Amino acid sequence: MRIRGTVFLSLFIVTGLIGLNSFTVKTKFASTAAADLEGRALFLRHCTVCHLAPDPAGLTKEIWTRHVLPVMAARMGIIYPNYDPLRGLTDEERIIVKKHNIIPEEPVCTDADWAKITDYIISNAPDSLSVEENRLTRNSPLTQFARRDVQVDDKTPSLITGLKYNNTTKTLWIGNYYNQVFNWQYGKGVVKKANTASPVVDFNFYQNNVYLTEIGKLYPTELSTGLYAQLNDTTSTPLINSLHRPVNTRITDLNNDGVPEIIVCNFGNKTGGLSLFKKNKAGKYTEDVLLPLAGAIKCYVKDMNGDGKKDIVAMFSQGDESVYIFYQKDNLNFKAKRVLRFPPDYGTTDMVLVDYNNDGLTDIVTVHGDNADYSNILKAYHGIRLHINQGADVFKEKFFYPIYGVTRVLAEDFDKDGDIDFVATSFFPEFGKLVDESFVYLENTNKDQFTFKSYIQKSEIPIKTLTLEKADVDGDGDMDIITGNFAQSPGPAPTALDEKWKSAKYGLSIFYNQLYQPKK
Repeated sequence: MRIRGTVFLSLFIVTGLIGLNSFTVKTKFASTAAADLEGRALFLRHCTVCHLAPDPAGLTKEIWTRHVLPVMAARMGIIYPNYDPLRGLTDEERIIVKKHNIIPEEPVCTDADWAKITDYIISNAPDSLSVEENRLTRNSPLTQFARRDVQVDDKTPSLITGLKYNNTTKTLWIGNYYNQVFNWQYGKGVVKKANTASPVVDFNFYQNNVYLTEIGKLYPTELSTGLYAQLNDTTSTPLINSLHRPVNTRITDLNNDGVPEIIVCNFGNKTGGLSLFKKNKAGKYTEDVLLPLAGAIKCYVKDMNGDGKKDIVAMFSQGDESVYIFYQKDNLNFKAKRVLRFPPDYGTTDMVLVDYNNDGLTDIVTVHGDNADYSNILKAYHGIRLHINQGADVFKEKFFYPIYGVTRVLAEDFDKDGDIDFVATSFFPEFGKLVDESFVYLENTNKDQFTFKSYIQKSEIPIKTLTLEKADVDGDGDMDIITGNFAQSPGPAPTALDEKWKSAKYGLSIFYNQLYQPKK
């Protein structure tokens, strides 16, 4: 009996302990889950004030802790010890940032709530991220295009900042970091040179004139030192001064009165915006800020609703990453409508408009892959996205092709088979086995199923470009691709590869389409 009693008592104790442990685990789990829900609620409440909330799992714990959270906290008026959110800014820039209340003087969140937000983020972030294995075998050798490297000048390293092909004159305009502009022609080389006040990043051609977008300071600044100028032979005449890092412009007659307007994407830094410049009776341009939002990076002029008026489609990155349509209601008065929005870690970089499915509606292709700021790691959500126009300002993502660090895209029927293909370049590729994905050709094999076949070219010196242009360079009837070598890496890159880029003697890499034979 004593033995049986002892056994029974032992069983009772063990069973009791098991029940107690289960109760403790359940209580702890419930407590953790409740804290997670509270942290998530606070995260969404505070982080959607300025932009779409990112997924905590999109970045590693280390990236969140060391790089992103201090920036987020500063934007909420919470300054981490030994962290200066305005580090590197001049006194003049600090005044500008303060004027725009970029860093609140008083916290908008309590320390307790901020601790809950950070706990939620860190607990849901992974320890590390790795290359997805399926990407290593998906590419075929590029055969439709043949790469030819072209030397433009003797400057090294080559730092091409702007490319635009003039289809009227059959010449390519080139801008570089050394404040130079070149006009290049197939079979002749450089036929004209000019000096500029700062690097040219965009060109416009209007009524037989050439216009230059000079960025001012290429790297982030709050100073408005950029300008828009008209090029006369080898000298330029500024039309608009004091632009805040302009990166893309359009000059066109928006209201059909015979006088062109100028639309400027002031990318800026912490501040910026999209501006419309109208010429007054004195012949001077006056500014109308359409949207005071940093990161204005690309714009187009197109009638988006079929009312006969020219509208503006503009992309913004640098935080609140979005695409807006500015509908022209009457004479140069616009109403903004946001049609696409992305989380800030997407790194939105480029956009093209195309009627992909030939239904008469304009679709939007966006590219996401900037990796130069606070989170320089591989991101599975970087890539090309095709948004099909559903009508009534609704654009639905129908196709996503992942490419690490992709920065530019072109949409064109490159193989002349009746559907849209894509060419993309990546400035921030995976620098190991996928480094040649710095140039990718996507052949459309089934447009209704959104099926594409990818091609890359294995090369001794992979493409390194911020610029991407298409043109029938050799005049043989098919579209060629042009990239400009920019041999500078804002983030970490393998030393040997970096040295190859910087010592390369070419400025252009032209991918000649082999669909037709070049003219003799």
